[in-house]
Amino acid sequence: MRHVPILFILGVGIIIICFLSWLPTPNLGVYGFLPRWITQWTDNTANMNIRTAIPLGLLGICCGLWLLLGKRTWASWLAMLLVLIAVVSIAEIGQLMLPFRHFDWGDISWGIIGACTGLGLIALIRLVWTRCHLFK
Repeated sequence: MRHVPILFILGVGIIIICFLSWLPTPNLGVYGFLPRWITQWTDNTANMNIRTAIPLGLLGICCGLWLLLGKRTWASWLAMLLVLIAVVSIAEIGQLMLPFRHFDWGDISWGIIGACTGLGLIALIRLVWTRCHLFK
């Protein structure tokens, strides 16, 4: 029961990633639900791939916290990374069915980089705390 809030956040994160990936147009500014300063960055052509890393990084941090609180093994961390890779792949594959979107290996690559960064940050904290005997 104590992990329900984090699992809820993970579920919401996956839904948001799929929602944003499956919008009819990749320009988020046309929808009006994000602040202008965010959409100016996300809709810049130079940021079209890297913007995928941000939500996957945040989701990786949430997954890492869940794994950390549950005192999961390193094998569980690897399994979670594979789940995050599946999430970004499914989100990207779903774009094949949308007329103004397209499948892009760059998005998958940046999503994996974001997921690795998020999980890696929490894994590094776990490793440092474990080595310093601060976390047991």
